[in-house]
Amino acid sequence: MPQQLESTAFVPVDPATAFALAHALGDDRTAWDPTVVRRMLLREHRALGPGALVFERVRNGRRSILEIEVWHPGELSSARMVKGPFWLGDYGEGWRVRPARDGLGREGAEVTGKITWRHALPLLADAAAAAMRAAFRAELDERLAALAAAGEDAALVERVRSGRLPANARHRDRQAAGR
Repeated sequence: MPQQLESTAFVPVDPATAFALAHALGDDRTAWDPTVVRRMLLREHRALGPGALVFERVRNGRRSILEIEVWHPGELSSARMVKGPFWLGDYGEGWRVRPARDGLGREGAEVTGKITWRHALPLLADAAAAAMRAAFRAELDERLAALAAAGEDAALVERVRSGRLPANARHRDRQAAGR
């Protein structure tokens, strides 16, 4: 049975920038997201958008390839797993960004991250579901807290606003460099 989790944070930048930060790749992603070891575009893709394939490896070792299905820059995105670990039957993630004010009256963005998954372990199904829920909850909460803090990093915000792909954002570029 599919399960889902959401987490929301206030990010002290405009919604377009918050959206760009949430979708950062390569070195810009690993600069702010402690849960991600590597996140990059695959194949011929040079930008995020519908159909783009993204490889992600997280700190706990999970590796997956996600395909972006919905892409409304500055507002909404969703991606589904096309390849991943044997124990994960389905996985999807999405971001929703809206203009907001925090408790201090600062303008910024309310960013909600959502993940949906179904495990593929028929044995010990209840225990597996509980363990995955706890792990995904911790990862999602940590990611949103880090995103909120990233909005305060002026250098990172300027790099992301530039729209240029950072180092290690494309797998093909890494191959060409001999890595």
